[in-house]
Amino acid sequence: MEKKTNKALWFLLVIVVPLLFAASLVVIIFSLNGVNVIDKGKHYAAQIPIVSNWVSTDNVQERSTEEMILSLERQVQSLKKKNEQAQAEVVQKEETITQQQSDLVRLKDQLQKKEVEAEKKDDALNNITEVYGTMSPGSAAKIFETMETSESALILTNLDTEIQAEILAEMEPSLAADLTKLLAEG
Repeated sequence: MEKKTNKALWFLLVIVVPLLFAASLVVIIFSLNGVNVIDKGKHYAAQIPIVSNWVSTDNVQERSTEEMILSLERQVQSLKKKNEQAQAEVVQKEETITQQQSDLVRLKDQLQKKEVEAEKKDDALNNITEVYGTMSPGSAAKIFETMETSESALILTNLDTEIQAEILAEMEPSLAADLTKLLAEG
């Protein structure tokens, strides 16, 4: 029995103790180099069929959950940045729309003023046309001879054709010919 005890003691002292010492030394060296030996061991042990029942992989699941949370937080930050950019674009577009609306109002006012001016000119032209229509053709012809031909043609276009003919007949022939050309052009 003593020989069996000596063999067990010898086995313990010569093989088991140095192996435990070497394993401890390897774990310490790897830990100092930043390798998490316990997690790695659990990971590999979880892949062995019978041993996997004894090993808990909660830490690995926690890490994958933490990684997922970090990934989702990065996505949220990215989406927030995109949202801020979109909001800035909306503000810029709204400013552009506001500017264009004010331009539209200004242009409508200008158009309305021009329409009023054109209406006044038409009214004035109609009044002048009435005046020349009631005058004698000789008197109207003398006045037209002193005016610019374009102004004379403008007034004459608004008169009846009979009155136009009477006035042109009373005018100097060369001036009447020039006015006739302008009347023909419209």
